[in-house]
Amino acid sequence: MKIPQGFSLASLNCGLKKQKPDLGLIQCQGFSKAVGFFTSNLNVSYSVSLSRKNISNPIKAVLVNSGNANCFSGKNGYKDTLAVVKQLAAKLGVSSSRILFVSTGIIGKPLPKGKIIRALDDLVNRSDNNCRKFAKSISTTDTFLKIAYSKATKAGGSILGFAKGAGMIAPNMATMLGFILTDVDISGGQFKKIAKQALEQSFNAITVDGCTSTNDTVFFLSSQRIKLAKKSQAIEFSKNLNKVSLALAKLIVKDGEGASKFIQIKIKGAKTLAEAQKAGLAIANSNLFKCAIYGADSNWGRIVQSLGQSGIKLDENFSVKASNLAKKDITIEVDLKRGKCAGSVYTCDLTPEYVKINAEYS
Repeated sequence: MKIPQGFSLASLNCGLKKQKPDLGLIQCQGFSKAVGFFTSNLNVSYSVSLSRKNISNPIKAVLVNSGNANCFSGKNGYKDTLAVVKQLAAKLGVSSSRILFVSTGIIGKPLPKGKIIRALDDLVNRSDNNCRKFAKSISTTDTFLKIAYSKATKAGGSILGFAKGAGMIAPNMATMLGFILTDVDISGGQFKKIAKQALEQSFNAITVDGCTSTNDTVFFLSSQRIKLAKKSQAIEFSKNLNKVSLALAKLIVKDGEGASKFIQIKIKGAKTLAEAQKAGLAIANSNLFKCAIYGADSNWGRIVQSLGQSGIKLDENFSVKASNLAKKDITIEVDLKRGKCAGSVYTCDLTPEYVKINAEYS
């Protein structure tokens, strides 16, 4: 595993959490090409608001804090966010419009901007390139680190991804952050298209509890160091970007709060790809279904109910196949018998531990 050319990583503890790293920085030696995707929740963090404004610019750095959601904390929330970004921009000698800011943690608490600002000198000069430490700095209730890597193409280049997320996970997106770095350079329009495809097949195909957060963010960043000489290389790069994104998304589901089982729901026989995803998510977001899988109960009436509730009418000849429900990794295959399209979504079971974790999270 190596960091793509043109990027550096740094992380430290600035006092938002006890001892553990809580502030991370991705720097680009020049400027990176950026594609960003954000939560569909209408009540967003100040960090999301600022990054939405800046994402179309060449990006110098991404600042990430954990331990504070930077959301709904009062009239000074956005002002404090901008103050942090301006301080970082000044230290890097760039406009504040070249900085992206991401936050995760508890909603409603003011951002301790003083702690972050005081740590910026050390953070900017550190560049320790410690992937595990950076992954820790973006984590909250995660129980393990989420890192994925692939070569970009056989001819060269690399893709390195980080993610966080365990609860409040639903498509479009969730309490999850994702950062995928590459040194491959392709046109902006093509990069956005490839990134969107990777997002739909990974981060938008997972759910833990059906809750969409205020802070969901995924960034795809290119340092533009390695040109692709052939169309076949672009296809190869797209395939590997999908692979890294899906690997990260699956890790989020496997770390679902309180989860004991990882579930892949394969839908086939759908009229359209959109219907296949709709069907898969209808099942995956059903609390009745998720509780049944926790108890290894093969009452497929819960699948019939959830599909009907989502507006998908079944004929009596639809079918369900399942692997051993007592195992930790489970595959459920549902044939709608309505068409020729197929798709997959990923989820986990719902356990008493999920209730305990979220009852005590404050």
